[in-house]
Amino acid sequence: MSPDEVVDALTGVTVEEPSCVMTYRVKGAPPSASRCAFRDLGLRVFYDREARLEGVTVDALRGPLVFAEGVGLTGRVPSEVERWLVERHATRFPDDEDELGYLGAGIPGSWSLGLVVNVQRMGDRLVTRPVVFAEHVLDDAHHILPREAWEIY
Repeated sequence: MSPDEVVDALTGVTVEEPSCVMTYRVKGAPPSASRCAFRDLGLRVFYDREARLEGVTVDALRGPLVFAEGVGLTGRVPSEVERWLVERHATRFPDDEDELGYLGAGIPGSWSLGLVVNVQRMGDRLVTRPVVFAEHVLDDAHHILPREAWEIY
């Protein structure tokens, strides 16, 4: 999806205009990527230099509820969602070593879902904050999406 397609898809859900920032690897060169925040919706959307959607992060405290296969992924106890991902891997993809992976601090992800279940603080607790990414980002999502997609805040 392009930035305009994302805005069109959210028409009727919000009247908020996204706050967008272009990033540049080299001063004076064309933008290397952009990111847009829909603060009222609790969404951050990331695009590559061709304005292709690369990923979406969901704020656990004010973002939309995200479900995969009927399982809630937003604002949950991290161990519950991890347990579901591990069971899903064992029953649906037992021979696929790449289906279930972990980033840095034990953040679980499912490559068939294009999903990493990051965490976010809620007072003194951590709750789940989904990061969803496009198929063309699967091979290296942790490095392709900007650092702010993976922050724990």
